[in-house]
This record gives sequence, C-alpha cells and structure tokens, in this order.
Amino acid sequence: MAEVPLYERVRQAIKSSIDDGTYAAGERLPSESRLAEELGVNRLTARRAIEELARAGVVESRQGSGTYVSAPIVRLPVSQKLSTDSLVEGMTAQIAAQGYTYEDVFLRAMKVDAAPSRASLELAVGPLWRVDNAIVVQGTAWMWSSSWFPRDLLDDPEGHWSSATGLYGQLNEVVADLKPIWRSISADAATMDDAEILSVRAGSPILVRDGLTADETGTPVLRVTRRARMDRVSYVLRYDEL
Repeated sequence: MAEVPLYERVRQAIKSSIDDGTYAAGERLPSESRLAEELGVNRLTARRAIEELARAGVVESRQGSGTYVSAPIVRLPVSQKLSTDSLVEGMTAQIAAQGYTYEDVFLRAMKVDAAPSRASLELAVGPLWRVDNAIVVQGTAWMWSSSWFPRDLLDDPEGHWSSATGLYGQLNEVVADLKPIWRSISADAATMDDAEILSVRAGSPILVRDGLTADETGTPVLRVTRRARMDRVSYVLRYDEL
C-alpha cells in the first residue's frame, strides 16, 4: 500500500483541529510558517495542505488577511419541476425556507451580437443582452448566471433590477409565458470568473446548469448558464411533478 503523502497527513491534522474546535468557524488559522513549525514540516508542505482544505471548502483565503475556517458546509438541494420553468422562484423560496437570507445581485449587462454565437446559444440572429447576476446567500455567492436574450425585450436591465426578483422579474413582465425547451446539468472546473465571484479556487469543481427557454409562441428567447458552488448546491429533478 502506498504511503500517505506528507501534505495529506498535514491536511488531516489541520482538519482534525478544525473538527474538534481548536480552530472555530470564522477563526483565522496560524500562518503557513507557524503551522509548518508546529507540525514539523516545511512551509511548502503546509501550503499544499491548506490549498487542499481550501479546495474542499473547509477554509477560505482572504487577500491580505490570511486563511480562515469556513462556516459549516450545508448543501442545499434545489428541486425543480420538470414541467415548468420554476427554478429561480423555487430556488429562492427553498433558500428562504431554510432560514437563510439571500439577494439576487446584478453584476453586469453587455450588448452583444448573436451572429457569432448563434449555434451555441440557439437564439435568433440579432442584437442581444448578456446579463450576469449572482445569488448571494448569507453574504456569500452560491451561484452566478449569464443570460442571453433579445435586446428589444428590455431597455435597461440594470436600472430596473430588483434584488428580490432579479432578471426573471423583469422578463415575466414582458413575456406572457416563459416555457422551458431543455435543461442540462453538468460539472466543470472553476474558471477565474468563478473564482472571483464564488470565492472558490480556480480548478475546483463547479455545478453547471444550462437551459433554453421559449416564449408563449415557442420561440427561443432566453439562454441561461448558471454556475454553482458544488459544496453549497445540488440539483434535484422531481418527476412526480409532471
């Protein structure tokens, strides 16, 4: 049997100190050099162990401040009916039902041309909005989305933004009946954008939910890619809602 790598033994030692309350949630860990000295290893080994803990969401690094023990991980199972486009409203309702505070935070809006990306977006050629937003729970972004839709649907997404209803609140006012065409769920490695918005390390696992939605005539009008922290969210499709 292969010997357990030294960094893994150090990771386990630090994790045990977190589990037994030596380092409590929200508390700053000793510096890498201090941990290395206490555990009898070199600083690079201590750094690798901390990186692995951060990748698992056990600790989090704050620029210029240090490394802190993360709050206990609670993964929220977000259920969605397969027959309706209820994910956004259902998701926020489920978050609130757990006693969590949340807000739908506007990140940016950009005017784009559909032509170069028509095949991937499955939307008609023409000018589009791309709107990015994040669902922030208890002060931490759990997921963020990029949405593409015809520019003539909304004139100013940022100016009419509501932290309670977000983009769908605006779209529901101008599209009578949004209907899902397809949904897909996959996994990906966190990009630099993911790392910045979701406070995860680049390369860590991310849940990805893609979808295409139509208006009441069946015309595709909305393409959404939602990227979520895998340590905070899981998706549950409920077939009994059909």
